[in-house]
Amino acid sequence: MESIFAQKYRPVEIVVLDDGSTDGTDELMASYGDRVRYYWQENRGIAATRTAACKLATGELIAFQDDDDLMPPERILKLYAALCEYPSAIFAVGDYAFIDPDGRLTGDRWMPGHLDDKEGPKLIEDGRAAVLWPKVPGVPHTTLFRKSDGERVGWFDEQFTYACSDADFFARLASLGAIVYVRDVVSYYRRGHSALWSNQLRADYSRLQLFEKHVALLDGKDAELRKRLLQRIRDMIVRIARQKSEGLQIKDKDLEAYVQRGIALLGWTDRLSLSWHAMVKLPIRRLIHRHVQ
Repeated sequence: MESIFAQKYRPVEIVVLDDGSTDGTDELMASYGDRVRYYWQENRGIAATRTAACKLATGELIAFQDDDDLMPPERILKLYAALCEYPSAIFAVGDYAFIDPDGRLTGDRWMPGHLDDKEGPKLIEDGRAAVLWPKVPGVPHTTLFRKSDGERVGWFDEQFTYACSDADFFARLASLGAIVYVRDVVSYYRRGHSALWSNQLRADYSRLQLFEKHVALLDGKDAELRKRLLQRIRDMIVRIARQKSEGLQIKDKDLEAYVQRGIALLGWTDRLSLSWHAMVKLPIRRLIHRHVQ
């Protein structure tokens, strides 16, 4: 909260939506008085909560802040300046640096690939590909977007039960037009903080769900992005198979349907490769693992 209060951009409306916590957040928010608009709701999950918070906001532009990350003082100022420089951009996005559980910088930072060294904001025409490949960190804590555009794409998809509702949202936003990328660090992201990502197998199922949805949304358009998404689908199926072979399991059996849908989207060479991986490579890997133990 202090990092939000310290933003150099003015004015800032702060809406806090508490998704069913019982840890005293309500008392803490009350201590801030009229600087914060605080709301509590029964637990509905991250996608529904982000949507509800956006609808409560009255401003033109929206920036997210989760409860365990930090904002540099110039975050909103820099992203807003980029949108002013490129008014056609659907949203502005910057980089993030990692902090440890105590809030200290670790020295690690998101490093986007395939972007030139141009100083200042950079307009990226194919925003959706940049988010999905990814070339930019299209996540809530690095972005600034217009509320009206969130309404245009229908906000966050609650079908993403565990993760990736944010990546899906910003990919759909980016499908509306170009985005503008700022090289500066605009968020300090607390490494290992999110319970949503604590189960890697569950996270990979969510990624698989994300890529399948956007293959369908392309609907024959953008052959190059479709090819890349199919590659990522194949990679996720391999990762999921490997984790399951190592004994990782999840209770939600419905997620397995995404594996079958993903396989159905692949060409016959990829299907053969997956069969070889399942019948030959993984059994050998398990044998070697048992021998080493």
